[in-house]
Amino acid sequence: MRPALALLAALVALLAAAHGAVAQDTPAPVRVIELDGGIDPVSARWVEDRLDAARDDGAAAVVIRMDTPGGLVSSMRDIVAAMERSPLPVAVWVGPAGSRAGSAGAFISAAAAHLGMAPGTNIGSATPIGSGGEDLDAKVRNDAAASIAALAEARGRDPAPFRAMVVDALNLTAREALEREVAETVQPDLGSFVAWLDGRPGPDGPIRTAGAPVEAESMPWHLRLLEALIDPNLVFLLLLLGLAGIGFELYNPGAIVPGVVGAISLLLALAGLTVLPVDWVGIALIALGVGLFVAETQVGGFGALAAGGVVALGLGGAFLFDSDDPALVSSPWIVGLMAAVVGAGFLGAARLVLRARRRPAATGGAELVGEMGVARGAIGPDGGRVSVNGEIWSARTADGSRLPAGAPVRVVSIQPDDLTVTVEPGEG
Repeated sequence: MRPALALLAALVALLAAAHGAVAQDTPAPVRVIELDGGIDPVSARWVEDRLDAARDDGAAAVVIRMDTPGGLVSSMRDIVAAMERSPLPVAVWVGPAGSRAGSAGAFISAAAAHLGMAPGTNIGSATPIGSGGEDLDAKVRNDAAASIAALAEARGRDPAPFRAMVVDALNLTAREALEREVAETVQPDLGSFVAWLDGRPGPDGPIRTAGAPVEAESMPWHLRLLEALIDPNLVFLLLLLGLAGIGFELYNPGAIVPGVVGAISLLLALAGLTVLPVDWVGIALIALGVGLFVAETQVGGFGALAAGGVVALGLGGAFLFDSDDPALVSSPWIVGLMAAVVGAGFLGAARLVLRARRRPAATGGAELVGEMGVARGAIGPDGGRVSVNGEIWSARTADGSRLPAGAPVRVVSIQPDDLTVTVEPGEG
């Protein structure tokens, strides 16, 4: 029995050694982050998350495959900071053909451990501009130029062309970028660039990509949807639309559509608020504005509360987002217009509520008298049914005549004992 046990132990040891040898022979994967479209808080957060995941999964290197026209300065800085924190070598490949690394993309490229481009791509035009497309002052340009030059210089690149991308809006083709030592290589496809990376210097020695599996990750659809919701003006509009829709539903139960639209709009606004830099003072002012509008519907004043609500909404929109980036701040013109429109809508609703309250109360079905309806079947002195205001009622004719199905009728009276309406022929 002992020889059998010894043989079994030897087989187990042999299998373990073989498994370890296979594991050692299998190179760590290369993680590819596909960064397409604008640079914004959503894409920045996604890139940060993927860099952390690549580290945790033991990747050999990370390649950011880039095609971007640029984006927000604050989001670009978040991506650059995440690249600098990563213990893995983070390279950038601008591709495929027709792609670009514009504006904020040039900064990210300058921060890469290694930079490659595909034929037919370009890089540059990194002059900072405001949210309205206007050029910013020399102080901002010089700060951006020094920042991108420092990134390039820290990675052994010539800082001069990178500085010119900011100061002079320099834009280079892939071949020009290679000649001016902006890019290190021009490779036709991602696989060729990954192969080129093998043996290049990394933080902890040469990068090993030979034979490594390439794992590409693109931004999921729900984050693409979230990207469409992070415009400050759109978020403010959705927030007001949501509050107005829910408020209308509360004062008009059963309307359904305003409540559904309001709930969806409010949830979409909250999704955008989770990404954008929110100042809670703005939220408090918007809540105060809505409260003043509601109070206007209760007290029936002369519009003073509604006017205060408009001012509170306007200030709330102005203070809602706390950022030095002009692209993350609401337009004062749009905020003022939205606040005025919502204020006028609430004021109109308040007038309707007060008018309804001043009407004499109608009870016992008396409100049906004079209403038009349709015969649901033949109606005679012995009875029938009619549809009035969306409700089905038992009915009989007032003069004993008979009316055919589908005939228009008018309610003459209602019998409170059996809730039967008396009708007469209506206008055809």
